[in-house]
Amino acid sequence: MSSLKKIIIENILTSLSAGLMVISNIGKIIFLNRSACEILGLTLEEHIGSGWGELFITDDIHNIEFNQVIIDAITEQEVGRKHNVFFSLNNKKCTKRLSITSSFLTEDENTLGMVFLFEDVTDIYLSEEREKKMLSRNVELQKERAAGLDSLAQAVAHQVLNPTTVIGGLANLISRKLPSDDPLNRDIKVIAEEAKKLEELVKAVRSYSTIPTANTTEVETDVIFRHAVEITNKILSEIGEDITVKLESNIPFLRVDHDLFISAIIELLLNCSNFTPELSTDVRIKISQIKDIISIKIIDHGMGIEAQYLPYVLDPFFSTKAKGIGMGLSLVKKIIFEHHGKISIESAGELKGTTVTIYLPSSNGNGSCYS
Repeated sequence: MSSLKKIIIENILTSLSAGLMVISNIGKIIFLNRSACEILGLTLEEHIGSGWGELFITDDIHNIEFNQVIIDAITEQEVGRKHNVFFSLNNKKCTKRLSITSSFLTEDENTLGMVFLFEDVTDIYLSEEREKKMLSRNVELQKERAAGLDSLAQAVAHQVLNPTTVIGGLANLISRKLPSDDPLNRDIKVIAEEAKKLEELVKAVRSYSTIPTANTTEVETDVIFRHAVEITNKILSEIGEDITVKLESNIPFLRVDHDLFISAIIELLLNCSNFTPELSTDVRIKISQIKDIISIKIIDHGMGIEAQYLPYVLDPFFSTKAKGIGMGLSLVKKIIFEHHGKISIESAGELKGTTVTIYLPSSNGNGSCYS
């Protein structure tokens, strides 16, 4: 190697922000750069030629995880092996979080030594931990808020249902006692109808507030969606309509509460049918996974949603239908929340169809979709 090339390489290695340490095949440190010394608390002049075990394996307590990573790398000789471990500088209480990447040097199939790159990722680790705690706290606050609203909704529903039932019952009783040609019959009928609407509203609120915690199990994706479509078509057959679903999925299993999840999908499919002018509705469902998040897209080609209404469609009691209660999508949103997921709705506008996307944590992931 020419002297110029050697100087260039040495300058590059020395100026790396990542720590670089090379250990010979007999366990001696044969190269350290400035960053490695700063990260590991070493001195270039004192520690070149030292055995790494003498420096780091001082007892059975400190830096056990760090030492095990070094031992495993030397033993297994994997290229590009990466670990994040804690490291205590000179056995002090101040602990760092290090990212360690290992490789090895060979010549003529003989191992000459091991190469280690060290990065101090303490700030990144602490930031991620703070973010996790904040997200966890936000989820807990949402759960507390939801629980409070549920208690309030149940109390209001109970207090409203009794007088509403009495009003409806008395209206029907008076109607039966009046002569059929009495003009008051029309007004009494209106009272009875409005009382009936109020009863339906109270039942919807009660259903919303009593959704149980999701008891999730692994279910076959195609089976649960086929079951949901069958039930939806039984409901639609009573009004002479039907729905056809094309399922596109490479996810064999979902971790969901079978009954709750099916009820949510049925509600969404009925919504697709309600907002499609034709008697037969075509729906496309695409299921995919990115990292630990499963995406379920339910796409229809119906009437779509105007931009002014999109921010409110998941809110309780919001409906664009004259006789709608407006609780269907709210129920779906709450069911998905119970699965630690979230839901979004998109539409290009009136007569341009709607896409509902459900995001769920995968069965091999953990946590939630909230960020």
